[in-house]
Amino acid sequence: MSEPLLLALDTSTSTASVALFDGQQVLSETTWRAGREHSTRLLVEVEIALERVGRAPEQLSGLVVARGPGSFTGVRVALSVAKGIAGGFGLPAWGVSSLDVLAFAVGPTSLPVRAVLEAGRGRFATALYRAGRPVGTPRLATTDELIALVTEETVVVGELSGEARAQLEAVHRVRLAARAAGARRAGFLAEIGWQMARRGEPGDPRLLDAIYIT
Repeated sequence: MSEPLLLALDTSTSTASVALFDGQQVLSETTWRAGREHSTRLLVEVEIALERVGRAPEQLSGLVVARGPGSFTGVRVALSVAKGIAGGFGLPAWGVSSLDVLAFAVGPTSLPVRAVLEAGRGRFATALYRAGRPVGTPRLATTDELIALVTEETVVVGELSGEARAQLEAVHRVRLAARAAGARRAGFLAEIGWQMARRGEPGDPRLLDAIYIT
């Protein structure tokens, strides 16, 4: 294969995203509010992305997929599609935590970063990062619990309702990231996957599994 071309897929929550990355730049990226229609749109968006940049599925060199946490059905849509494409074309596929994607989008910072994903029933999936690395294990939290977790000046990034965002804005320790940084754009996911490939991680699609927090 003459040129690298990585396909990134994320359907972890009601937000979905697809991107193509060649190791140097994001060639195509689409992020949209999918609601519960992940399965009907994902492959369509993949086809559109490839057509947009004048490439064919046979030219893909690998895939990277968001593993969750997120909605039970949503997470599995991207995982199933990634496994199907990887198996059909004999490609490697790397899995990445959806919370890692949010933390990565913040960029370099000396502050800790708390990534947040909608988890339904008024709760959020959240994890803390320092210097780009996760600290501890992800957990579920209500808005009040999320505020209590912020014990020092911290960047908070992710999917937040208007009410939750307003509550967090009132906390002096919280530094809210831009709303766009919380969209879980697949371009960031693709770059993480590219780094994993460069480190020599094998990307065995048979080992891809979902991350759920209970």
